[in-house]
Amino acid sequence: MAHVLDELPVAMSIIDGDSRIILCNAATAMIGGASAGNDLRQVMRTARAHHPDGRPFAEKDVPTARVLRGEVVRGELVALKLEGAPERTLHISAVPLREGSGTIVGAVVVSVDASELRSDDDMRSVDIVVHELRTPLTTAWGHVQMAKRTLERHGPTSALAASLQIAETQLRHLRRLLGEVSTSGGRQSPMFVVSPEPTDLVSLIRGVTSRHGQRHLLEFHADIATLMASVDADRIDEIVENLIANAELYTVAGGTILVELAQAEPAGEIKLQVTDSGIGVPDADRSHLFEPYRRGSNVGQRGGTGLGLYISKLIAQRHGGDLLLGPTSSTGTTFTLVLPAQVLN
Repeated sequence: MAHVLDELPVAMSIIDGDSRIILCNAATAMIGGASAGNDLRQVMRTARAHHPDGRPFAEKDVPTARVLRGEVVRGELVALKLEGAPERTLHISAVPLREGSGTIVGAVVVSVDASELRSDDDMRSVDIVVHELRTPLTTAWGHVQMAKRTLERHGPTSALAASLQIAETQLRHLRRLLGEVSTSGGRQSPMFVVSPEPTDLVSLIRGVTSRHGQRHLLEFHADIATLMASVDADRIDEIVENLIANAELYTVAGGTILVELAQAEPAGEIKLQVTDSGIGVPDADRSHLFEPYRRGSNVGQRGGTGLGLYISKLIAQRHGGDLLLGPTSSTGTTFTLVLPAQVLN
């Protein structure tokens, strides 16, 4: 894993809730010489982190402090000046990592030398890398911690095995994502390549729903026991994960989230619907919701990057399908993933 991280065209580090680096690549040294085990907040303090115009950062406004409070940091310019070294300006993006309960346990931090960013597309690509890495890291982290607690309290159990299996699956997904980013020709094209293979969608979606539902009433219904389709399992998992995570974010604790999978006929198109009982989408925002960085005007202080739906729709289209927003109200939203008709024996 460390070798793959070192191939990334950006500096990536994972910090714990105390800002200590638990995993990073070699490029992370651009942040004041940071390495695994360092307190990233202290590293920035030592490197005299300041705004490019010379103004110092208040302690609470440094990107590491902001992300550990739950804020998504998008493209903050931070100038660093170590003794005896030229000043360097970094473009830093970061997203928090949370347990299933919502507790912040760390963050993913991605940094790029600002002199290498020449367009808005470059900066968007960095943000997409951050968003793509967050889900497998969060899921794997949560289940490794769950497995650790289970082992300490009860010894080997079926629950322990299940948690480790989920963690292993997500780490494989992470490895694939890192490999794609490292071979995609640079930041300009995190490629979203799809590699279809026969996949049981009922089993896949049941696996995603098993990772959720701790704070909501989450129901999954399928009209058949098995539904085979030629899809990229990792990418469809990502879409479903994004849709359910969004539904949980915008639905109050205890609210209902309904996931439904159906095929109109044996050779018909496949539809997956995720319906929540949350805040809905204002009419004025509907036409822009799948654009990058666009979110509903009614989301308030809820966290989010504004990239999940954009990425999910792109993946759906790469499969020859689409992701659609259904009728909404102030009491709920429905998203429908449509996959093209196919027959697999």
